[in-house]
Amino acid sequence: MASSRLTVTTTILTFGAATVYFFFLLFVPLPVLTLALGLDSILVWFITGFALFVPLFVYAIQMARAEGNRGIRQILAALDVRKFSRRDSFYAFTGLFLVLATTAFIYVGSSWLSVYFGMRSLSTTPWFLEMRELHGQERWLLLIWVCMFFFNIVGEELLWRGYLQRRLASKHPWVLCSVLWMGFHAPFGLDLMIILTPVIVIIPYFYHKTRNTLVGVFIHALFNGPVFVAVSLGFIK
Repeated sequence: MASSRLTVTTTILTFGAATVYFFFLLFVPLPVLTLALGLDSILVWFITGFALFVPLFVYAIQMARAEGNRGIRQILAALDVRKFSRRDSFYAFTGLFLVLATTAFIYVGSSWLSVYFGMRSLSTTPWFLEMRELHGQERWLLLIWVCMFFFNIVGEELLWRGYLQRRLASKHPWVLCSVLWMGFHAPFGLDLMIILTPVIVIIPYFYHKTRNTLVGVFIHALFNGPVFVAVSLGFIK
């Protein structure tokens, strides 16, 4: 099936709607769940994550279906999901290395500026979430996290890359998608937007080079997931 072309305006509106919805979730339901019900901030984030990322996943699938794609194979092909070639593997591992290296550089640079010039270090944790070790039965929360994490990574990559960026009628679609994806992270706060700059630029560019959504999934998942698991299990204090 031929893919539809999307205007810059449509792409901006789609990212914008998701960003506004993200702000809404953080400032309306999240405080209610945290304060009124007394739920743990980690569990509240999981609930919020499902409310945010499942719609992104479903929307990407439905928009691919609206183009006439039927069956899993056609839908995945319409969203640029396919097996890695050698070239894809090279970009996936190179992208992950670049993301980790440049993010570490930003973090170390922030710490250096704090020590030698008294500047405030960048916070690596969102304002609404307390990263901590999970104990005893709390570790069952990781099963909920795995499900939420799937929709987080796959939902974003299917929509931002496989659907929107692929169809964006622009000379340099990856540039606009990087800027808009940065805007989507505004609810996390300025510190995390700075720290996340490498991944926000590299994933759209490497998708542009490979036209394989799984390259973005690979980089995104291995950048986001291991640290949370390590903290939750007490490997990182």
